[in-house]
Amino acid sequence: MDKSKIISAYFFLIFATALWGGNIVVAKIASIVSLEPIKLSFYRNLVVIIILLPLVINRINVIYKIFKKNWKIIIVFSILSVSIFNTFMNIALTTSSVISSSLMPAFAPSMIIVLSLIIFNSKISYLQFIGVIISFIGFINIIIRGDIFNLGSLNFVIGDIWMLGCVSCWALYSTLIRKIPKEIDNISFLFLIFFIGNIFVIPFYTFESIINQSFAINEQYGLLLVLYAAIGPALISYLLWIKAIKIIGANNSGLFLNLIPIFSSLIAIIFLKEQLELFHIVGALLIFTGIYLVIRKSTNGQN
Repeated sequence: MDKSKIISAYFFLIFATALWGGNIVVAKIASIVSLEPIKLSFYRNLVVIIILLPLVINRINVIYKIFKKNWKIIIVFSILSVSIFNTFMNIALTTSSVISSSLMPAFAPSMIIVLSLIIFNSKISYLQFIGVIISFIGFINIIIRGDIFNLGSLNFVIGDIWMLGCVSCWALYSTLIRKIPKEIDNISFLFLIFFIGNIFVIPFYTFESIINQSFAINEQYGLLLVLYAAIGPALISYLLWIKAIKIIGANNSGLFLNLIPIFSSLIAIIFLKEQLELFHIVGALLIFTGIYLVIRKSTNGQN
């Protein structure tokens, strides 16, 4: 394979994960400037739809036929990846720290292994099972903030619980992704799930806006935050991700997802003055050790 193509794929992945890492920081900044979490999700999705519409307008009839044929699974994808995932993440960051919220998604690969076992009866090796357990311990360590007594007293940061729901939805989406209709292209699929997903967000956005007596984006930097969330993580990162996978494959590309918490944490520490605690370090070491065991077995092609 052309070495320049491999290097370009690495660049695409680093840039994509940096944008995804910044998305978590954006959600935190939104909470600081009082931009409501569901409003951020709604307008982010709306901007993505507006940008993609000219690209798919000539294929609307084809997209509709594909949706009509596969409407059940497409609605599931839309709810998991658009309606719930980003909304839960935005809600989580109103109380959780960027560092905690960015580390928890690292548990997703282990969760995907378990869901694949349950849903598709996939094989799991002893080493992978150990990796899942170690990752889970690291995940729980972050939620209880390194204090076992918080588990017994159910003393959690509520945002961390929202992030647990967020990660669970992403893991389920990633597990089911093999069910994406093969006849639909990436851009059309992206448009479809954002369009349908945002329909399910509208009732909650309306309720939130009535409670807060504000439907528009009036918050400081609100429009910039929405534009970043829509153009960077939702569009550019996704397209770079797909391009990189075509060059170096899904397994190799997947390893770069571990850069997301690093980028998020660095940005949060430098610009938001968040503190890196011991339980973050311990949790991260456990999660990444578990991921290593899971990926090592997968990349070796063993069952």
